[in-house]
Amino acid sequence: MYRIILATLAMCMNCWTQTPSSVQEFAPGIVSTGKGFTVTFSPTGQDVYFTARDETSTAAKPPLHIYHSRFEQGFWGKATALEFSSPQWSDLDPFVTPDGRRMFFVSTRPAPGKDAPKPDMDIWYSELQNDAWAQPQWIAEVNSTAKEGSPSLDIHNNLYFFSDRGSEANQNSIYVSHWQAGHFSPPEKLPAEINAGPSDTSPWIARDGKTLLFYSTRPGGYGKADLYVSFWKHGSWSKAQNLGSVVNTDDFEYNPSVSRDGRTFYFGRNGKIYFVALGALKVPGLTRRRF
Repeated sequence: MYRIILATLAMCMNCWTQTPSSVQEFAPGIVSTGKGFTVTFSPTGQDVYFTARDETSTAAKPPLHIYHSRFEQGFWGKATALEFSSPQWSDLDPFVTPDGRRMFFVSTRPAPGKDAPKPDMDIWYSELQNDAWAQPQWIAEVNSTAKEGSPSLDIHNNLYFFSDRGSEANQNSIYVSHWQAGHFSPPEKLPAEINAGPSDTSPWIARDGKTLLFYSTRPGGYGKADLYVSFWKHGSWSKAQNLGSVVNTDDFEYNPSVSRDGRTFYFGRNGKIYFVALGALKVPGLTRRRF
């Protein structure tokens, strides 16, 4: 009987049993497929949303969609594209709000009243209605004629994202738009402690607004792009610090995030999604708490 149990556990490649102390691929073949990035979870942690290419598309460059998988009976189930997906455009970089009722994301779909000559990545949101995600809404206050990506909100509804506005294409900086009087304020570029260039991308903000994760191509890292963290202390952002060799390699790491219970750190590399216990990073200040 003992051998049977061990064999069953060994075959359970997609089980979500515990947070590993070393970096492992997350739900291989279901969530981590080699063609995706960016994970976000429902408040219960039972539903995961992520970005991946549409493998059913016959296009030369298949569009990106936001996919959903549910954890049931010890396994992550088959992933399906969200209701509002279309072969005409890409949807990516999902972020589910702490109450689980709204999803912010990026899309190349045309803004209302516009017929763009080429796809433009803008920030949109969708609301959960009757257990389905409603048609997306465009956010006029934060979008520009340049590229926007990776929206992330704190508990005060302050919106963090990256954009290459005012710079060369793909030379990104991180911005914040504050929620004021029922509207998003004009975006502000974060200071040099975070935006050290040449490209700082894919911010993820903790719900209390005091921990900011992102990736950067700045010099002095381990590889092509590394994962960093900055903390809000005494009214300002601390100088960003590299998250170290547990997650950073000589390759390209991107799109960091933390589980809602503060136990698990997620990130991407080479189209795959990885996870590891947050404590394994051993970064001062980046400790387990409700994120």
